[in-house]
Amino acid sequence: MNRRDLIAHRLEQFDSSAIRYAFSLAQKIKDPIDLSIGFPEDNTPDSIKDAGINAIRDNHTRYTPSNGTAELREAIAKKLHRENQIEVSSDNVTVVPGLTTGILLTYLAILNPGDEIILPDPFFPPYRDLAIMLGAKVVNLDTFPDFQVTAERLKKIITPKTKAILINSPNNPSGAVYPESELRKITELADQHGIVVISDEIYEHFNYDAPHFSIGSIYQNTLTMNGFSKAFAMTGWRLGYIAGPDVMISAINELQQYVVFSTSSVAQAAGIEALNYNPEAMTKKYRAKRDLVINGLSKNFELHGAAGAFYAFIKLPEGIDDLEFVNLAAKKDLIILPGRAFSAHHDYVRVAFGNNEEQIKRGIEVINSLIEDHKTGNVSLGKRHRAV
Repeated sequence: MNRRDLIAHRLEQFDSSAIRYAFSLAQKIKDPIDLSIGFPEDNTPDSIKDAGINAIRDNHTRYTPSNGTAELREAIAKKLHRENQIEVSSDNVTVVPGLTTGILLTYLAILNPGDEIILPDPFFPPYRDLAIMLGAKVVNLDTFPDFQVTAERLKKIITPKTKAILINSPNNPSGAVYPESELRKITELADQHGIVVISDEIYEHFNYDAPHFSIGSIYQNTLTMNGFSKAFAMTGWRLGYIAGPDVMISAINELQQYVVFSTSSVAQAAGIEALNYNPEAMTKKYRAKRDLVINGLSKNFELHGAAGAFYAFIKLPEGIDDLEFVNLAAKKDLIILPGRAFSAHHDYVRVAFGNNEEQIKRGIEVINSLIEDHKTGNVSLGKRHRAV
């Protein structure tokens, strides 16, 4: 038997080769300047860590209900009311072990084979690959060059098979933020066609130029997804949540019993404490990092997006291939990700500024030096075909 025959065909839908390529370059560098990974440099705040430690000491280490502890769900419902103007009861909240798992559970609950889901391009890769794996049809909404999702763009690609639209604002990888005025128009369009809006708001506290707006506050048929990884520096705790209408949350809860059973009891105890923690200082800190990136790269790049999250998705000069740029950056000890990992476009790279300011400054110097060398002819950044 061919070894490939031992593996389910659905895995053929996944393509992480571009990200694996960048990470393989990092393994060859002794002390890389790492602007590739999407997590904050900060450690989990002490009060949150203490809550987790106390949960262990108090023996809160058993299974919880599949949808999460009543205490955490109640705290999340209050948070959604207080900060997002989303009116849900704790019964309309389900706790999940990280939002990537939440995305899979959501897709399993609402998407049938042949259903269409609209994804703005560029996008977080699991949005696409998990939908395709389940037999749904992904319809890309090209948002270049401004990275904005608009009702005008959406209505051109909605069909009778459109089941859902995924909104991620602030956005990974572009850092784009969608204004409230446009989100209101999008909900009107979704309502006309009976479309579910999946709103991933994991970067809500990294919104630098305007208040965050939750689409679930005005459109009932919304699944609002959020979590603790970014604003509370809890990436390894694997804790997220989904809030929305009864019928969809009930379906997700039923699936949870068979897929993950329950989320870590220790992480949930820490999550309750996290909701009492004010991440305002983190927002201010990352706004300064964002400004550092914009100011540092503006002489060589016209930057769009970068209004939220901690990413800049930068367009390379005409004729420069993203993989070649990533490869040459690695030769100067800088690790960034090629745009093709997130997009049908191959002339962008993603710069993550979750790392410390010293690393960010060093990375900016490398990127600018490569462009300057290209302008003067000292290095060729022309397209080079590579199997990935």
